[in-house]
Amino acid sequence: MIISKEAVTLIHTDTHIAGIPEPKLFKTLADEEKKRADRFRFDSDRHNFVLRRGLLRLLLGETFSIEPSLIRFSSTQVGKPFITFPENTGLYFNLSHSGRQIVYAFSRHPETGIDIERIRAVDDIDLLARKYFSAEEYAIIVNLPTREKNKAFIRIWSIKEALIKASGWPLEHGLAAFDVATQYRMNRFKVPFGANRSLTCITPVFDYMCGFATALAIQLDNNEALNLRRYSLQNGEYIEL
Repeated sequence: MIISKEAVTLIHTDTHIAGIPEPKLFKTLADEEKKRADRFRFDSDRHNFVLRRGLLRLLLGETFSIEPSLIRFSSTQVGKPFITFPENTGLYFNLSHSGRQIVYAFSRHPETGIDIERIRAVDDIDLLARKYFSAEEYAIIVNLPTREKNKAFIRIWSIKEALIKASGWPLEHGLAAFDVATQYRMNRFKVPFGANRSLTCITPVFDYMCGFATALAIQLDNNEALNLRRYSLQNGEYIEL
C-alpha cells in the first residue's frame, strides 16, 4: 500500500510514462466522470483527465480496500475536493497538473495543498505581479533581469497556489493573504496562517523535474515532524525516491 496516514505521501507521474492502460483507469470512474471524459474534444485531454481521476481512484481504492468506482467526492465552495465515501476516513488529498505532469499529495491533515506549474514565458508579467502579489513580491519581480523574471514569478505563484489550496481560501483572498517575498528562494519555510497557526511549505517537491515549479503546503500539529514519502509512477511501478 502506497498511502499511509503516518506520512505525507507525494506522487508524481507523466501521462506518457505512467504505464497503466486507459481502459483500466476508465472503469474506475464514476458515471459523471465517464460522461465528462467523453466530452473532451481532443484525445490528449481525455487521456490526461482519465489518468488523473483514474489513478486517484486506484490509489484510494487500494487504501480503503473498496472498488475504486464506489468512492465519492465533493468539494468546498472554493472547489477544494474531499472524500465523502467512505465516510470518516481521516485521509485528505490534493492534486495539481500542468500539461502531462501530475502531482498528488495525501495526508491526515485537511490543510494540505500541492501545486505544479510549468516555467514559461508570461505575458504582462509586471502587471500580473502588481495585481496578484504583495508589494514586496511585486518589487522582486519588477527589479529582476528579464531572463530571471519568469522563473521567479512562476516559483512564487506555485508557492502561493499551494498555500491557498491548503488553507481552503478563495484565490483572490489567498493571493493577498500570503507573502513569501523573503522565503521564496528557500526549500522549506513557514508562513503565518490565521491566528497562532502556520503552514509549512516545501519547494521544490520533486527536485528532479526540470522546467517545472512544485510546492507543498501543509499545516502540521504542534511540534510534529514532517514525514515525507515521495514516489514516481513509471511503467505501472511506484518508485520510491
